[in-house]
Amino acid sequence: MLPKKKMAHEELDSSSATPATGIQSIAEHKNTKIKVNIPPRSSLNLKPIDPRIISAKLDFSEEIEHPPVCLSMNSGQEEIPFGTLGNFTLITGKAKSRKTFTQSLFIGAMIRGELQILKGYLPLGQNKIIYFDTEQSRFHVQLVYRRIAKLTNCNPPENLEVYCLRPFSPRERIEIIDNVINSSHDLAVVIIDGARDLVNSINDETESTEVSTYLMKWTEQKNIHLITVLHQNKGDNNARGHLGTELINKAETTLTVRVDPSNKEVSIVEAEFTRGLCPEPFAFRIDENGLPQIIGDWEASTLSPDKKRKDPTTIIQLKHEEFLDSTFQNNKIIAPKELMDAIKNQFDLGDSKAKEFRSYYLDMNVIERLGKETSPKAKYKYIPENWERKEMVKKYQKLVS
Repeated sequence: MLPKKKMAHEELDSSSATPATGIQSIAEHKNTKIKVNIPPRSSLNLKPIDPRIISAKLDFSEEIEHPPVCLSMNSGQEEIPFGTLGNFTLITGKAKSRKTFTQSLFIGAMIRGELQILKGYLPLGQNKIIYFDTEQSRFHVQLVYRRIAKLTNCNPPENLEVYCLRPFSPRERIEIIDNVINSSHDLAVVIIDGARDLVNSINDETESTEVSTYLMKWTEQKNIHLITVLHQNKGDNNARGHLGTELINKAETTLTVRVDPSNKEVSIVEAEFTRGLCPEPFAFRIDENGLPQIIGDWEASTLSPDKKRKDPTTIIQLKHEEFLDSTFQNNKIIAPKELMDAIKNQFDLGDSKAKEFRSYYLDMNVIERLGKETSPKAKYKYIPENWERKEMVKKYQKLVS
């Protein structure tokens, strides 16, 4: 008699399962338990999925709302957000350029709701602001506290807490900030003046990554906005060290504060980088009461010539509309060269920058190319109604992100 052929499976009591070898009792068929040989490294033998993986995975069908705005600015006829919950803003500038005064303006706007061209929004039940100063003495930190009180006409503001962290080491400062943030249940905004004092060396990659990770963790998990400050290098306008590079890469908005070269009593605040629309620069001076006051009739005539204001995303929509309305007046269709010449003349651009503007209009679907670009019969058509489409805001945000 031939030997009985081995079967792929045979009866097995559940007690004989051996997870270490990858053999498990996994099914029951007609009251007979069967065993299946499973490779030890099979996904069926893995431990439960790490909950961090589950929380990090995005659901395509999930409706994720745009983050609430906490800071915005009136630019022309538009209100442009530049600070949202869940993100952080970096303020850079040379020493004594009045970066702390700039923060005072932002805090004042958020407490009052509006401060000249600045607007602040704090959610109901989430309105606390915490200010950490890492380098000044208690005396000077209290001056900042009282300045904000005067700006807001509150003595003191009930929803503002101020801490002086000068006596502590960089590690202790991070620990204190972490403890305060995690113990505040109604927190909306945190200010850290300045980030350099959270590390021993601004060029240490490990420390820099750790600080930027903390900022992202705090803003994401607590759904708050954070504003921090870092000095620029003495020899150029770059934020200092590896820490500066890390923070610029992660920040929602990077603002630069500099003294107006034509008037040392005036400071100019400009957006260097932003993930959304770029707000217009503004200027302020210190009044006789020691309070920062935005100069309402100030014009950006002293901006550095190579600023990226030549980028189409830094120009308010109204200017684009006026330009295209004039160029395509009476709904006419124009040739590529005519469009390029108009862009260069209007915005004082060269060929390469003009092409960026043209690509911007095409991406925004406000102009349409008829025919191939290289064809002598190619034309451009203007579609002004696309400025008003409901999906335009989402597409714009995606474009500049």
